[in-house]
Amino acid sequence: MPQQSEAGPELYRAVLDSVFATDPYRWSPPSAALRLLSEWWDWLTVWLDGLRVENPLLFRVFLVILLLAWIGIFLHAAWLVWLTVKGAARAERPVALPVAGERQGAEWYARAADRAAAEGRLAEALQLAFVALALTLESQGLLQYHPSKTPAECAREARLAGSDRERMKGLVGSLYSYAFGGRSLGLDDYRRWRETGAGPWHAPAR
Repeated sequence: MPQQSEAGPELYRAVLDSVFATDPYRWSPPSAALRLLSEWWDWLTVWLDGLRVENPLLFRVFLVILLLAWIGIFLHAAWLVWLTVKGAARAERPVALPVAGERQGAEWYARAADRAAAEGRLAEALQLAFVALALTLESQGLLQYHPSKTPAECAREARLAGSDRERMKGLVGSLYSYAFGGRSLGLDDYRRWRETGAGPWHAPAR
């Protein structure tokens, strides 16, 4: 009857080497940042445990402050998310002509914008001012404007030189942030927006 050969130490060593060569057994020293974070965490846990034992009242106050801070961070983050979603939804809406019937010209909308600004309706004034700007570009043959177009679409479709195109993008971006994004808008901001849009506009060089 044949006898089975016993496995020698070389076979065991080969098997162990193959096992310890796999990813779970590969060890590398932690990075300096990870080591520093671990040391800081150990120090914090020791300090908190000491505070809990030596001064329970102060420990409770610390926990309450920490909880309130986390609640404040969460509420602020939720508010920012709500503001972003609201602004993104409203930004896709066109700046509509505010009156029915015959479409007015750029000067009419510019005067309406200034009246709205004087009455404190600054977000509405900025939207009226954009309609005035779009109609001005249309009169110069630089844009084919329609009330259903959003300001972003107008900025993309306007036939403008490079620097003027960037200026138009900046005006549209500030319009969105002021009128739709909840950014604080003052009378001086409105006037600066109007001054920026009042400069000459140029078609791209051929």
